[in-house]
Amino acid sequence: MPLTIEQFTHRLTTSGVMSEEELREWFGKLPAAKRPRDGEQLARELVTRKRLTAYQALEIYLNKGQSLVLGNYVVLDKLGEGGMGIVLKAEHRRMKRIVALKVISPAAINARGALQRFEREVQAVAKLEHPNIVTAHDADLAGDTHFLVMQFVDGDDLAEMVKQSGPLTVDRAVDCVLQAARGLEFAHQHGVIHRDVKPRNLLLSKEGVLKILDLGLARVEDTLNADHESTLTSTGAVMGTIDYMSPEQAEDTKTADERSDIYSLGCTLFYLLTGRSPYAGETVMKRLLAHREAPLPSLLVELETRNREARGATVVTLDARLATLDGIFRKMIAKRPADRQPSMAAVITDLQRCLTAPVAKAAPVMAVSEDSKLNDFLATISDPNSTTPGDVVEGSNAPGFSFDDAQTIQFHGDTGDTDPTTLTNVSEAAKLRKKRQAWWRDPIRLGILAVAALMLYAVWWLATSPTGSTVPANQENKKRETKPGKRKLKSAHVPSTDISSHA
Repeated sequence: MPLTIEQFTHRLTTSGVMSEEELREWFGKLPAAKRPRDGEQLARELVTRKRLTAYQALEIYLNKGQSLVLGNYVVLDKLGEGGMGIVLKAEHRRMKRIVALKVISPAAINARGALQRFEREVQAVAKLEHPNIVTAHDADLAGDTHFLVMQFVDGDDLAEMVKQSGPLTVDRAVDCVLQAARGLEFAHQHGVIHRDVKPRNLLLSKEGVLKILDLGLARVEDTLNADHESTLTSTGAVMGTIDYMSPEQAEDTKTADERSDIYSLGCTLFYLLTGRSPYAGETVMKRLLAHREAPLPSLLVELETRNREARGATVVTLDARLATLDGIFRKMIAKRPADRQPSMAAVITDLQRCLTAPVAKAAPVMAVSEDSKLNDFLATISDPNSTTPGDVVEGSNAPGFSFDDAQTIQFHGDTGDTDPTTLTNVSEAAKLRKKRQAWWRDPIRLGILAVAALMLYAVWWLATSPTGSTVPANQENKKRETKPGKRKLKSAHVPSTDISSHA
């Protein structure tokens, strides 16, 4: 059953997203006809009028609103989720600046090395301010929640772009790798080795600016104490992403230097142009061994194969420039670090020769609109079977306040409800909405019903018709039946016309 107004308002005001005074003022401005009668209607109005986001409304409705305010930041949406925690879109209360919060999960805090990884990332990003690196604004602790405040980039990561739209053009791929190389060169100059360069960690803004993020595995060089190394990268630890990890990093993470980042960036270039990682393997060990022992792949061969598979269509123009790029790529992913470019500056010099024309702004991947999020949210809370444990039965002394009279809002106690059963993601909400879709709006169901109705009618008509007669005789038929010869033969065609008129 839907939440009562009292239940939803209590959850909303205790979340800190809106105060009691703000809610009173907002509600007082609503026309009488628009005033909600239950918690669901109130949530609808708040989202429709942009006082809450769909994410906020759903979290509050499910009694998870206590995590929507972290220090000075109000959470607006969830951007992503990983092993260490989640990344949230948020707004600074006073500055009204939109940021991204990287929040380390409580479960990860207790995992070995997780907090150290987080602290290492804080130290790494604090040293770096460059157009091609996501800027860190702050690091803070709210209660037991550790979070890093980062620049919000309105765009998509390269892995998602390739997944949604296919491999990039040569110019686009080279431009992205060049920008990443410039950011990594700056990091290397400041003693920071990334060690987890991959398409997922490269964001391309709608303006076409690439930003490197996720320095959680970064090694910060300590020139004052060169022997210092945290247990995060102790001997035997393998840190990184298998499909983009250099052979030496897989063997000993501590020894990875800037040439390891060059290797990972080369693997990233291969993915951007082909849509797959350089080495395949059914197991982690097979892929690790392939990086160390398998023959170097060729971009030129891969792209020639793509053209052949396109059955005559030229997907990629194979020219001398591509042959040059293939040579640069194969040098970047050489097995031995000594055989690669000596620095990221050398990679930049090489790649600049392959960029023939300015690259247009990025075409962003289709994002989920707020309207879509609202629809999914409404579908979720409208589910008659979606009940939450601990909900107070309507009519009881529920915490919160009533909107029956906007001028005389009554506040009650601070008793909190128990945590509800979770129904938190968009896909589940979409399934509910589809399941409850009205049958008369489904064209397939309508077609089936129409055919069934016609068949039933035909069976009934055949069962009730007089034997030997196909149509009840009308006046025209009687006239034709009195005429002999050809006229009578022509009347044999009349029943088919009458059948269609009956149908």
